[in-house]
Amino acid sequence: MKKKGWIRALALLEQVGFSMAVPIFLCVFLGIFIDNTTNKSPLFLIIFIFLGVGAAFRNLFYIIGKEAKRGEKERDE
Repeated sequence: MKKKGWIRALALLEQVGFSMAVPIFLCVFLGIFIDNTTNKSPLFLIIFIFLGVGAAFRNLFYIIGKEAKRGEKERDE
């Protein structure tokens, strides 16, 4: 049983990492692409960086809330 908990913790850590990194990188690349096509150098990059960081933290809070509910459910059983 202890091994299963270790694997679950590792999977959760990986999920949090990906769910925070992917939106930030996608928004940065999208911001750079739009800046290059419109010639408004840092404007869209800054906007999309804030959007990516906001999406990453939203994903983080969603995952934490889901795991907290799962922990409460397991503790009640």
